[in-house]
Amino acid sequence: MTLLIHATLIDGTGRDPVPDSWLRIEDGHITSIGTGAAHRGDADVIDCAGRTVLPGLIDAHAHLGATDYLDRLTSGSRPEYAATVFAESSSTLRHGYTTIRDAGYTDAGFARAIANGMVAGPRLLVSNGPLSQTGGHSDLRRGHDRQPAVMFDGLVWTGVVADGVEQVRWAAREVLRAGAHQVKVMASGGCASHGDEVTDTQFTREELTAIVQEAGARGRHVLAHAYNPEAIANAVHAGVRSIEHGNLLDEESAALMAAQGTFLVPTIATFQLLSVDGREMGMSREQVDQIDTVLASAYTSLRIALDAGVRIGSGSDVLGRHQPRKALELELQARVTGTLEAIRSATSVNAEIVGRGHDLGAVRPGFVADLLIVDGDPAEDITVLQDPNAIHAVLQAGRITVERRPERTS
Repeated sequence: MTLLIHATLIDGTGRDPVPDSWLRIEDGHITSIGTGAAHRGDADVIDCAGRTVLPGLIDAHAHLGATDYLDRLTSGSRPEYAATVFAESSSTLRHGYTTIRDAGYTDAGFARAIANGMVAGPRLLVSNGPLSQTGGHSDLRRGHDRQPAVMFDGLVWTGVVADGVEQVRWAAREVLRAGAHQVKVMASGGCASHGDEVTDTQFTREELTAIVQEAGARGRHVLAHAYNPEAIANAVHAGVRSIEHGNLLDEESAALMAAQGTFLVPTIATFQLLSVDGREMGMSREQVDQIDTVLASAYTSLRIALDAGVRIGSGSDVLGRHQPRKALELELQARVTGTLEAIRSATSVNAEIVGRGHDLGAVRPGFVADLLIVDGDPAEDITVLQDPNAIHAVLQAGRITVERRPERTS
């Protein structure tokens, strides 16, 4: 049994912080919460000394396997690639993320290695290869390429290309067979692919419906990369759980999402970062121009969604050198939503998105004790969550897996 005392509690539900709080943890779960003096009994006591305790962060749109710009993922040494992904998983945990919904490219074997305790990392929920139509956002082949439709070299999934209802059923079954926790579809064009635009609509509504049916048959959900209103509407009508990005969303598509209970997962951070150094990372001028276009509308679209009552999650979508910048997303979303709502998006709302709203993402009795102890007050200055040195400790299911003692001197 573990007892945390003298904590300033942010519970992940959007409520104001509660000072001088205590939490009792048994068998990996929070059993009770209170304020003031707590009965210690035989508990292992952690004095938080006024530090902030909040739920472990959840990134609902990450790519741990995107260790470089996408065109270069399959060009290097396979052992070095695997080592880099495992190093990134450990770094992500040290940055306070205890759960990651991976939106493509990362194989289920990495998730199993973390779950089996072979390497430190967050709870990893993978999509394996994103599903794309021929010439779609995850068809990374150049015009002269004639690679197989399943682009997987044993470590890296760059996509599964399928066309027509029967083929997309097969594609969904293929990634699920290979261990996917959810299915990722490309319902519109994107910034990082060749030969398409963010205004392109990809996959028909019938194809998307078939994919959702296949995922649902396995108790899984579908997340849809979509920027423009038509692509968003197709995906929502098909029954996807979440729209990723959504930067060109309008009032009509936002109202549809709200009515259907579809989540929006904004990913402003990656556009902010790639706008600055996307060319240096290997993107073309045309690709960076598209990034600048969707970045310019990102905050407006987020406000439209918020005003329409759409439930807002949080994703970083960062690639390569930007992997350590996942928590930048919280700062950027907070410009529209405020800090406590941005934290709620990255904790309890994201827990709902990944299907764990009943026991993850909030500080409540009965919930899994995935917790952060943070130096500073994220409610006042959310940027502290971008500093790994401010993450005093990370608990996963009640067990301390990251611990720093910044007040100690050697």
